[in-house]
Amino acid sequence: MDTHVLYRSKELAPRDRISIWNDVVWRNYVPLSIQIAPHDNFVGRVALSQLGNVRIVTSGSRPQRISRTPKLIAQDDDDYLMLGLQLQGSSVIEQHDRQALLRRGDFVLWDTRRPYDIVFPNDWEMAVFQFPRDMFTLTNRAIDSITATTLMGRTGVTHIAAALLMSIANEARHHSFEHRASLLDHTLGLLSLCIDDQLISCNVPPAYDEVLFRRINNYISSSLADPELCVADIAGEHGLSVRQLYRIFKEYHCTVVDVIRRQRLERIKEDIISPRSRHITIAAIARKWGFLDIPHFNRVFKSHYKTTPRELRRQVTPNL
Repeated sequence: MDTHVLYRSKELAPRDRISIWNDVVWRNYVPLSIQIAPHDNFVGRVALSQLGNVRIVTSGSRPQRISRTPKLIAQDDDDYLMLGLQLQGSSVIEQHDRQALLRRGDFVLWDTRRPYDIVFPNDWEMAVFQFPRDMFTLTNRAIDSITATTLMGRTGVTHIAAALLMSIANEARHHSFEHRASLLDHTLGLLSLCIDDQLISCNVPPAYDEVLFRRINNYISSSLADPELCVADIAGEHGLSVRQLYRIFKEYHCTVVDVIRRQRLERIKEDIISPRSRHITIAAIARKWGFLDIPHFNRVFKSHYKTTPRELRRQVTPNL
């Protein structure tokens, strides 16, 4: 079965193809300005899939220029660190006065909170992974240093990452990885390794707060099953005051409580959809990961995933 195709030019009258293309791209990436020379035979395709809670939008078309201007940013609340993987053709991504040239198999990151331009000089295809910004434990300084920098998919750890991303993008043409949180974790870990190597090569050593933030996140991940896990204990475990702990997390646009809640919900969701847990009650799974108040857990889960735990289990295992 084909993935969710949002736009296929051959299904449209030639006179409507470019205007509808602009609308579909606007709605499925972030608000953008698109410049395409008038074309009698415009060809394009846009398809959507998922990797956990990361959207994968694969598109390709005739040559064009795409811009994210300060005015468009001001109109938009979305906050992504985008990853573009070149599948066919080439592109140039411009941000922070840098240009990244991509050929097939290369990938690049860009920040939707800062202006950027993407130029496709010839026919092209690209898979864009839309990572919520807080998925990466990166300071603003680090993000500014690695965006619009070509990560070549031919050698080293970036070759390994590009091969994984290419495999995911190709498989996403046929089905979704929406319920594959472990694959997303593996992908994030590999990308973080690529980013760390790139920062070192750019002579941008991690700040102490960045190192500390990662240690704290690792500590939280290993302590999620403890229902007594709290801000004060986390701060004390790392020689910090609660105020210092809040300051560190504020730099990453999140709170300690948000991180604990999100990680617990991710573990619970993965258990709910796992065949290994099909005979374990949802309440037992919630308690396993530190949620003792089940009505509260159900409300938080539905607010986060827009579905109830029971509905999710039915979707994944309809015969239960």
